[in-house]
This record gives sequence, structure tokens and C-alpha cells, in this order.
Amino acid sequence: MDSKELELLIYLITSAQGLPGEPRIYGSIRLTEAASKLCQIILEKDPQNEGVRKLAERIDRDKGKALSREEDFFGMLEEASGLLVDCM
Repeated sequence: MDSKELELLIYLITSAQGLPGEPRIYGSIRLTEAASKLCQIILEKDPQNEGVRKLAERIDRDKGKALSREEDFFGMLEEASGLLVDCM
């Protein structure tokens, strides 16, 4: 396991640990941030992976809107789900 993978694992575990008592939307925010981090790890190993690059760009464009424009955030997740097909 490289340091980026370990960093992501630490992020996931500490995020889950911090969820009790936080607003409901925080779980979606944290999972989306983890997906973004995983895309970056994949792209470091495979910079030519256009499917993952498009997915990362789409996630990163609207991941910060979860608290200000929740409908845009969830629309981004729907689009990201569709982009997963290109990652397979």
C-alpha cells in the first residue's frame, strides 16, 4: 500500500468515526471527497485514464456545493454515476 492509499484509508475511517452527531449531508460530502481522492490516486498510476479524469473533473466541479446548493450537489452525483460506465 502506498502513502496515498493509506491516506485515503485513514480519511475514510476517521470520517466514519466523526459522523455521529453531524448533519445528515456530511456523509455524502465525505464519501464524495473520498471518491475524488481515489480518482487522483488512480490518475497518478494511470494518467491516460480519460474515464477517471472526466469523473474527477465532474466531482471536483460541484463537490463544494453540498451545503450551499444541495440540488446541484445531488445532480453532480447522478451525473458522476453515469460517468462510472466509462471507467470500467
